[in-house]
Amino acid sequence: MGRLRRGLREVWVVLRSVWWNLALFVGVVVGAALLLQVCGCYPGASFHQRLVNALYMARLESVPGSGHHALPSVLVVVMPVLTILILGEGALRIAAAYLGRKHHRDDWEKLMVSTLSGHTVLCGAGELGRTLLLELMRRNPEMQVVVVDTHTDILSELGMHASNLHHICGDMTGKDTLEMANVQAAATILITSGDDGQNLETATKVVRLNPKAQVWVRLYRSGLLEIMDTTARPNVHFFSPYQAAAEDLADQLGRKT
Repeated sequence: MGRLRRGLREVWVVLRSVWWNLALFVGVVVGAALLLQVCGCYPGASFHQRLVNALYMARLESVPGSGHHALPSVLVVVMPVLTILILGEGALRIAAAYLGRKHHRDDWEKLMVSTLSGHTVLCGAGELGRTLLLELMRRNPEMQVVVVDTHTDILSELGMHASNLHHICGDMTGKDTLEMANVQAAATILITSGDDGQNLETATKVVRLNPKAQVWVRLYRSGLLEIMDTTARPNVHFFSPYQAAAEDLADQLGRKT
């Protein structure tokens, strides 16, 4: 079932990447039908009939002439050429993207991620990030997660190959990298690297790209929480894993004494 869903999604991604080819082809056919109508070709014919004739012309099928009017003869030559250029370019792009997805994995991942919405972005796959990713997938195996990290093959190292997991290889502080991770459409962004400066820089750019997402920012120095105004943006949350671990350990010790 998972393979079927992934296959259908890949087909949708491919079709989505060539939507403008299809839209342009429809525009050419409709434009030809309007031109036939304005020029008075095929007197007495409805717009629908002229539209069908234009479609036949685009498909290299014979269409009867219209008296002494030269336009249909011209379109019979021009329409197939435009069709080949428009749809042919799209077909070549589909073949290049789909057939080459294994050899150009990074490009394919970017294309797949661009279609996501309401997903989770995990910036920084260090010790905390990896542990958090494993826990998230344990609790919700169907969650759509995009991991942003400079380390290549991070998912393979973790033995995670689910179709709902994606990896964007790049610097999480870069605006282009964040856009490739589609943070602008994400529901939750987790920033978990071990560098407070990088985390704060990334958080600033994330909020600019998506001011409504829930953003969780790791701060190594828990003391920074006291000097930062955490009420300025209620959707931006700061946390220290050490403080949380200490509180959890203290609670467990308290229950045993």
